[in-house]
Amino acid sequence: MPGTGRHEKIVERVTEIYVAVFPVPVGEYRMAEVILAGYQKDPNIPNRYQVRATVETHTEAIQDLVELCDEIVEDQEEIDSYRLLKFDEDGIHILSPDNFRTFEQSYTPVRWGFC
Repeated sequence: MPGTGRHEKIVERVTEIYVAVFPVPVGEYRMAEVILAGYQKDPNIPNRYQVRATVETHTEAIQDLVELCDEIVEDQEEIDSYRLLKFDEDGIHILSPDNFRTFEQSYTPVRWGFC
């Protein structure tokens, strides 16, 4: 009842899902795309694990999703690529991971000399 002083719970509904799919062999001449999930040790708390999945429900999380997928491709010999997909009320859309990667600018030391 409104006005009773109790806090109402707000449910945030999922309107879009971002998914990374990885090709894996399922036979001699067949490949299938799969969704991966896993966990890893939390670098800040050694006795705790972080769940990491290749499915997200918020646009803000895509950057971390792409970073995770890049790590998977780099670390797993049997996986060399992935596709980034968006599911919403308009269907399935293929996204470019490059649009969500951050540019880590690095500087090299400059040496000045005489010609």
